[in-house]
Amino acid sequence: MNFTYFENPELYTGLQEHIATCHFCKEEKACFDAESFYGEDKINAICPGCLAAGRLLEIDSFTCNGDIDGLRRQLKEIHPDMSSAEIEQLTLQKTSLLERTTPPLITWQDWEWPCADGDYCRFIGYGSQPLYERLATTGSGEELFKDSFYHGLEDDVDADDLWESVLPENEVHDFQDSSEMDTLFYVFKSLTTDTIVTIMDIS
Repeated sequence: MNFTYFENPELYTGLQEHIATCHFCKEEKACFDAESFYGEDKINAICPGCLAAGRLLEIDSFTCNGDIDGLRRQLKEIHPDMSSAEIEQLTLQKTSLLERTTPPLITWQDWEWPCADGDYCRFIGYGSQPLYERLATTGSGEELFKDSFYHGLEDDVDADDLWESVLPENEVHDFQDSSEMDTLFYVFKSLTTDTIVTIMDIS
């Protein structure tokens, strides 16, 4: 499955255990559970093909909430010559693409999908010491972890203690692994650079 803002959803969110009828194409197939989607229109299931094709744009239903204010600020900084109307149009386009074509990310708390470099980030997996070591292009994985917390979170966490005492020492391979933990680190990557963003979630 190929989605702009979600890498390997088959590992990290999965499909329903049983074959379901997709709300849009009406075919019986493996589908994402849509019962927890946001919006006024409630549906039970959507297949990966219909989600990727943007079929949620046809109804009032979306899978997540993007950090639209953060994205708007970034776009203004990156494109100082664009008018406010142009910035707003681009912000809404990117937010719609994220919220209406991205598989649902299973979380405990409600938080906004992060952005970096003028676009929303791609979710790439659950944080662990080996993952940050592998992602570090300069410096250590520990340094990357400490510098990656999304804006607003960096002042609320003790990154040293988290690295030493909470962040898993082994890879968290999939959703099944994550279900055994009470603290998770959601790791995102910029679509255009090596920027890594971390959001912490506690059950």
